[in-house]
Amino acid sequence: MVTDVVNRQYPHYLYKRTTGGEAIQDANGSWNTPDGEWSFHSRCREETNGKGTQIEAGGKFVTFSSLVQIPAGVERISEGVEIAVTEEPVEPSMLLDQAKKEEAKISGLVRISGECLKFDKGRLHCRLWV
Repeated sequence: MVTDVVNRQYPHYLYKRTTGGEAIQDANGSWNTPDGEWSFHSRCREETNGKGTQIEAGGKFVTFSSLVQIPAGVERISEGVEIAVTEEPVEPSMLLDQAKKEEAKISGLVRISGECLKFDKGRLHCRLWV
């Protein structure tokens, strides 16, 4: 019964990209940062910002693209972390391939992707702005 409520209230899937760790210097002396990897974070509900509403993030007012509603009790996502919201579950590694990710955006599989501008942990639910 609770699963049915979560499935209806949070019909989308939130993925986050973790950093690949510290930069590594190659034989030529160039610094390379590992790509990192994508992982499933939680169920969610993405809502497009159709009104052009602004939020305060990092001391500036910015217009966000989407508000993502997340169930209460999930792990916080730090500002600046890359996220993606999909219509249905995907293999997280697919999001590393830029061409596949663009195809998924065109087809509607990826609803929104971008940087977490702000995260608010509430009592009843959490909110994330992209």
